[in-house]
Amino acid sequence: MLVQTTGSQVSVKIVKNKLAPPFRTAQFELEFGKGICKITEIIDLSIKHKFIAKNGTFYNLNGKNYHGKEALKRFLKQNESDQEELMKKLQDKLIADEAADKETESESEEEDSLRVVVSPDNTDDESPALVVGAAAVVVEAA
Repeated sequence: MLVQTTGSQVSVKIVKNKLAPPFRTAQFELEFGKGICKITEIIDLSIKHKFIAKNGTFYNLNGKNYHGKEALKRFLKQNESDQEELMKKLQDKLIADEAADKETESESEEEDSLRVVVSPDNTDDESPALVVGAAAVVVEAA
């Protein structure tokens, strides 16, 4: 039996990055002559977001079991409609998650913005206290 190597599993550690946090590790499958395997990435993200169930070496997609990742990869290569369906589900999920993250981020930014607190017994001689986060700064009129 002749065994031919068609790719490898690669683990890359990012040491320096200007746009994202450094010292992160990425793992992906690299196919020789083709690049990063798109179908493997779809499978891994689908497992992460629970569109594909994994039990040991068995993968369950739409009620069908596949023994090993290679069997599932072959199935998705042959059935592009199922592959497109998984991609569509992933895109919808990732876009929804990104929108939720932005909404949460904008709410926290609104809470962190500067607020002027004026007491009800304020007179003209007193100026309002400026509250920044947890620290209060009192500004006195000159």
